Amino acid sequence: MGNDVDLRKLRYFLAVADEGNFTRAAASLHIAQPVLSRQIQSLERELGGPLLIRHPRRLELTPAGRRLLTDGRRLLASAARLADDVRGLATGLHSLTVGHHRAVPIRQAVLAFQRAHPGVEVTVVPLDHDSEIRAVLRGAVDVAVVCLPLPPEGVATTVLRREPTMVALSTAHELARRQVVTLADLAPFERARFHDAGPGGRPLRDADDRLDLLASSSAVHLAPALVARRYQHPDIRFIPVSDAPPTPVLAVWDGARDPRLVADFTSAALDVYDAMDGNAQPAGPVPGAGGGAPGGGDGRHPVARLSEADGILGA
Repeated sequence: MGNDVDLRKLRYFLAVADEGNFTRAAASLHIAQPVLSRQIQSLERELGGPLLIRHPRRLELTPAGRRLLTDGRRLLASAARLADDVRGLATGLHSLTVGHHRAVPIRQAVLAFQRAHPGVEVTVVPLDHDSEIRAVLRGAVDVAVVCLPLPPEGVATTVLRREPTMVALSTAHELARRQVVTLADLAPFERARFHDAGPGGRPLRDADDRLDLLASSSAVHLAPALVARRYQHPDIRFIPVSDAPPTPVLAVWDGARDPRLVADFTSAALDVYDAMDGNAQPAGPVPGAGGGAPGGGDGRHPVARLSEADGILGA
């Protein structure tokens, strides 16, 4: 193969590096694990050495693997940008891939963007819990709409709206009959631990599994109000937390890529959410998060840092 790098194998490698596990990476790529293992081995042969150290319970990147992880992301982003530019010149069409967590509604924002850009092909990709930022960095999506208590590092972000914070707890919980609670009310109770509650200490990513676990415990879980609208469970109650800071809904993208269509989508999303929220708190860029809205922003609306909240229950 000479000095060429197979972009498909590179995409496979980035998935393995991001997930830290062949099984999860294969699932995210929708291929069989043995196939993925063979492709990574083939890439290592082509590049002349190991990229991963395979420990019994974890993977470790070699120096070559760390270099490929850093430069490989830029290469895939550049390839995607080139393909879109050439496609646009050849057909007059451009494309935008929008990712989102399933709990975050984006249909109206996509429709508004499409009305303003009928020549742009829009693909909407639902993203699993904890995978949204990796999808942006890998170039799998151009922009993702996510709900996170803290602005992520390494990407550019803009706040689209802010969601009131609620607590999810069992209907058998001693606070379940309250109409409103405070953070002081919740302080004595353990926060739900979804990240090591599955078989073998694996994270629970599925919302139904998380709700089942919460329903059978005295733990509490802070979450934005959109979670209460999206997920229902007969043994779970969502209660407003009066003094908890709101959780931002963010547009997230790779600031190193061409932001023109992302800027237009973000603008359309802001218009849609402003119309939905009426007199709700205005949105703005996230300060100190690696960027702001394409075209600038004044940063007057800081994001409340609710570090205790997982934010989203799962896929």
